[in-house]
Amino acid sequence: MVQRNCFSINYEAPPLVEVAMSVQFDPPKRLSLAHLGAFWDRQKEAFPHVRAVQPIATTSEAFGSQWLPPSLQLALTNEPDCRLQMVSSDDQWMCQVQLNRLVINWRKRSEVYPRFDSTWTRFQSTLHVWQEFLSEYKIGPVKSRLWELTYVNRIPKGELWQEPADWPGVFPGLWGGNFATVQDGFLRGFHGQWVWELADPPARLYVEPKPGRTSEEPPQDLLLLSLTARGPIAEEGAEATFDGPSVASLIEAGVEVGHKLIVETFDAIASDAAKKAWGRHENVE
Repeated sequence: MVQRNCFSINYEAPPLVEVAMSVQFDPPKRLSLAHLGAFWDRQKEAFPHVRAVQPIATTSEAFGSQWLPPSLQLALTNEPDCRLQMVSSDDQWMCQVQLNRLVINWRKRSEVYPRFDSTWTRFQSTLHVWQEFLSEYKIGPVKSRLWELTYVNRIPKGELWQEPADWPGVFPGLWGGNFATVQDGFLRGFHGQWVWELADPPARLYVEPKPGRTSEEPPQDLLLLSLTARGPIAEEGAEATFDGPSVASLIEAGVEVGHKLIVETFDAIASDAAKKAWGRHENVE
């Protein structure tokens, strides 16, 4: 069991709307789309609703070397051609599985945020069922490659910002000053990505702000901020297989690193006004 990070930082009302925890692995030769359907059959009680969608793109990322934007990375992989989305009856939790990835998502459907431990507990339980399923069908060994953790935040236009030019006042840790003023022009939005890296243990954090809009009527403008941490499950030159006894511990250690990186970076880039609006406080032992 990994020792939980005891953060002194806490947010009573964070703008968080989604958390996704996943593991990417090499697609086993004997694993088929029919197997994915059989796996859902075992998950129907927890996830009674299911739909097939396009797969999540395979991530090809080298750690311990100079970072390059994804468009410059070479990825010689065959993409899986289907992803099953299995959804809980309250629409709050989702399990996604494709030929090279397993994902657990929490989506905000009420005011209650279940915290990181709840997501990990769900993921660990689903991973165990997936391991047993692969073993029963004699599919393996399955080589796990990457852990990934994503937090998606939604900040609506209103209290903290009125125009995209106000965004540096929400996250000054991303934008150190005001945006340039263009004569007769109006800044309508921004789409970029910031990348932080840890050397030991190896991990990267991708922070991406972008404009958005709700689908409800009347539509509401949004500032969306996603933070995605990712890292290798095994050390360079080593392999972690799903039938190995320690793979869950290795994944847990990875997402713990990602969780700490996301929480501390979010807190570092947010303004004092934003922290106050989201109920930030220090935990007292």
